[in-house]
Amino acid sequence: MKKLFFNGKIYDENFNINKNLLVDDGKIIYIGDEDIVLHEKYEKINLKKSYLTPGFFDSHLHLYLYSKSLFELNLSNIDNFNDVIIKLRDYKIKDNIIYGFGWDDEKWRVKPNKKFLDKIFKDRYVILKRRDGHSVWVNSKVLNEINIDEISKIKGSKVEKDENGDLTGILRERASDYVIEHFKEKQNIDEILKEGIKKIQSYGITAICNMDGDILTHLIKNKFNLRIMNSIPLNKLKEAISIGIRSGFGNNFLKICGLKIFMDGSLGSKTAYMKESFEDEKNNFGVKYFDEKELDEIVNEANKNGIYVWIHSIGDRANEIVLKIITKKGRNKLNRIEHSQIVSENFLNILKNKKTFLSVQPSHIILDIDKIETFLGKRGKYTYPFKSLIQNGATLIFGSDAPIENPDPLRGINVAVNREISGKEFFKSEAIDIKEAFKSYTINPAKGVEMENNIGSLSVGKFADFVTFTDDPLSFKGELISTYIEGEKVFKKD
Repeated sequence: MKKLFFNGKIYDENFNINKNLLVDDGKIIYIGDEDIVLHEKYEKINLKKSYLTPGFFDSHLHLYLYSKSLFELNLSNIDNFNDVIIKLRDYKIKDNIIYGFGWDDEKWRVKPNKKFLDKIFKDRYVILKRRDGHSVWVNSKVLNEINIDEISKIKGSKVEKDENGDLTGILRERASDYVIEHFKEKQNIDEILKEGIKKIQSYGITAICNMDGDILTHLIKNKFNLRIMNSIPLNKLKEAISIGIRSGFGNNFLKICGLKIFMDGSLGSKTAYMKESFEDEKNNFGVKYFDEKELDEIVNEANKNGIYVWIHSIGDRANEIVLKIITKKGRNKLNRIEHSQIVSENFLNILKNKKTFLSVQPSHIILDIDKIETFLGKRGKYTYPFKSLIQNGATLIFGSDAPIENPDPLRGINVAVNREISGKEFFKSEAIDIKEAFKSYTINPAKGVEMENNIGSLSVGKFADFVTFTDDPLSFKGELISTYIEGEKVFKKD
């Protein structure tokens, strides 16, 4: 049966407000103000003057890690190390593996070390992920389970030791990834994902680019009611090519998309690959995962076989290298940089007229604002320069990088438009307007995976994926009421 959503304030693709939306078989067949449709025999849903926007598209979200975080010990926003220890001691043990996330040692006077965890948890594995997602803090039981010598030899791994040469229990970058992967098989991933998707829908998100590409078998089996554009892990590239997988393979709910590649680390862990050293560590230029020639060969191999790339790049040196490689003549137009956090004047010059997709995370400003001045000094003006990126030809697509940050799209939009964190302005000249911010969370991500004819805006012929609000979200008013996918309600606020 056709569904008529009437008496609303419905934003169309040109940001004009309409009263009525007619849906048939999950797609929009009418949007406008004509009241004549009210007299037809449709299932009628009175919107009661609520506002409708397209469903949000989070272009960078770790579905498995975010879902898992809902079941984990949250150590976020704890500035005092003693309070961290108290929370660990008070934690009621449920499983043989204790997972946690969110710790941030920047404000601690004590460095995290396995010895603190060993005192509290003698007989259980403890794996605590840092807030930026690029380091883990583990206990001796975990270290005894894995092969540290093997991990240390992996390019891009960083295994920390103290002044005596003893392991501290802090593993960074690929060493961190190794630990997470090693213990994954001990979890009920299907149930974890189901809860995560429910939570994601509660934020009005109807589509995502999933960076946890190695959960594909679980996504196929469960057929979740969320549009998932799945990444391909780099270690699966040869296998994907050999069996004929190409970017775009799949359907409107599950599609194979970009090859996920890491070029460097993160700002918080000071492993971003930089042109100049960090201000407070003069010999530290960060970590690179690949030499320029190596990365170029990987991108070429992927592109010539019909697979575009999504390359994690944080530091200014990393971003310059990646931009040059992905925009070479003949390269796939959907190649993109993930994060593109710290750039340079030279990067902006290279970017001009390239029409490149940049997948950025505005809410990371909340995470990094206090670090940028200390770590980068005057170079801070080149972090998250959204307006400059757009002016030089980039198409911005927004995401959250959840669980690193809260996945709420309105949180990210607010930061991008206002550039203010707890009353502190952050390079306000790089703010963008509200419509541009909404496009970066709706139609732009759809274009980035060639889905703009199906989703990303409310217009005739597209799927009826939308969110309702009590008041105008473009004025930062109102609360989210419900989320719809193909005209079916998948979330309603209690």
